[in-house]
Amino acid sequence: MSTIVIAGKEYDELTIFKEKEEYIRLEAVDLCFALKKLVNDKSALVRAAVAQKNVGHEALVNDDSWRVRATVAKYTDSNRVLDVLVGDSHDFVRYVVVKRGYGLFLLVNDPDEEIASIAKYQMQNNEGA
Repeated sequence: MSTIVIAGKEYDELTIFKEKEEYIRLEAVDLCFALKKLVNDKSALVRAAVAQKNVGHEALVNDDSWRVRATVAKYTDSNRVLDVLVGDSHDFVRYVVVKRGYGLFLLVNDPDEEIASIAKYQMQNNEGA
């Protein structure tokens, strides 16, 4: 099993997952250590950091935290994940999706006027190109 040293202490995947200090777990993510384990971290900040590393998007697409889902929307390359996020309950998640130019045909009818407006504008620009 691989280990890592952070702040003078040695960790393996299990001990980093059980570490109480969030900044230690964030440092592990920054060093790309135990990412598959930290997808399930109790901290939304750690889970969002994992999503930035393009790991665990299939699991994090259904995360309770809209911040984590928005991070997934920003970094994912998976159309299947974006298909789920187009219909997200939180406006900011859908905003990230529309800014990426994805799901425009659905988002033109979004209840949030700004999202619908962005989708319409991007569709008009795509037609003109």
